[in-house]
Amino acid sequence: MKPSIFLGLVLSGLIFGCASTTPSELERERRITANPLWDGSKFQNIDPTPDPSLGEIGSMAWDFLFEKPTGGTTDPPLPARALELASWPQDLDFQFAWLGHTTYYYEIEGQRILTDPMFSQKAGSFGPLSPKRYSDLAVSIEELPNVDLVLITHNHYDHLDESSIKALIPKTKQFIVPLGVGALMEDWGVPTEKITEVEWWDQVQVGGLEITCAPAQHFSGRGLFDRNKTLWASYGIRGATTNLYLSGDSGWHKGLFEIGERLGPFDVTFIEMGAYGKYPGWKEIHFTPEDAVKAHQALQGKVMIPSHWGTFDLAMFVWYEPIERFVAAADQAEIAFLTPQVGERINPGHVGGSSRWWREYIQKKP
Repeated sequence: MKPSIFLGLVLSGLIFGCASTTPSELERERRITANPLWDGSKFQNIDPTPDPSLGEIGSMAWDFLFEKPTGGTTDPPLPARALELASWPQDLDFQFAWLGHTTYYYEIEGQRILTDPMFSQKAGSFGPLSPKRYSDLAVSIEELPNVDLVLITHNHYDHLDESSIKALIPKTKQFIVPLGVGALMEDWGVPTEKITEVEWWDQVQVGGLEITCAPAQHFSGRGLFDRNKTLWASYGIRGATTNLYLSGDSGWHKGLFEIGERLGPFDVTFIEMGAYGKYPGWKEIHFTPEDAVKAHQALQGKVMIPSHWGTFDLAMFVWYEPIERFVAAADQAEIAFLTPQVGERINPGHVGGSSRWWREYIQKKP
């Protein structure tokens, strides 16, 4: 578990994620209990993922509280480019902007998609223990156009943000979420008819796009007693001319090869690589930058976009370590990749993402 979020749960004692009964609850329960990943009380990964012992949890908490390296964030925040959608060309099959962490805005073959929309300044409700955003926002939700789809990978606070979801309800046609997450969305006021809950390998048509829910190696939970009660996922997004992969949060797992065989090759992969750590039960559920490159290769990706860095301080390293390690590993593996700045318009192979923009901020006082 990410240490800052774990500490917030332990020290605050707040319990979240309890969903009210809705007309869809019985069908949701039936699907959960029938899912092959459900062991009778919780979802589980295909590859074994150890739960840390109390001693290991204590060591992790101590490190995060008292041994945290300096430079985990920047001050002032990393700048973002203003997302000026009015100037975007309208005749492209695919263009996108990174909005920080794992939030992306895609325009793909006439459809507008937001992934894991996180527009808040803090991830969680744990006061000073909540990770604080250290990069500027490129756009507010109010400034965004209506979107066809919001795609959620799992229910952690840095990926499923309550205030962002509530603000997006009137602007969004459809929300696709992993199995079980729909109950929380309904509690937040999302109409049931706007929610599609998916299991691994389910496929959903959105306009001319085929959205496939795929495996990931992670976990779920927003409180002390709901660990792994909802599913987590990655996604394939296939159009007539463009094929994308969104990893969500994940560690290395053997299912990546199957995803590549069944859904690939991918024109672009969006892979997280910025919350890794050495602790048992944590290192298995987040890619290191080197593992992210290996995952891109297993997925049969053509161009890779690294994500989950430069936004929230979630681990035990300086803020720029993930991206520097990624660039070194990607160059060594000789893969094609882009490193967009927050808010920068990217049309892969043509516009954007080629600069090492973060390096001028490394020497600025953290």
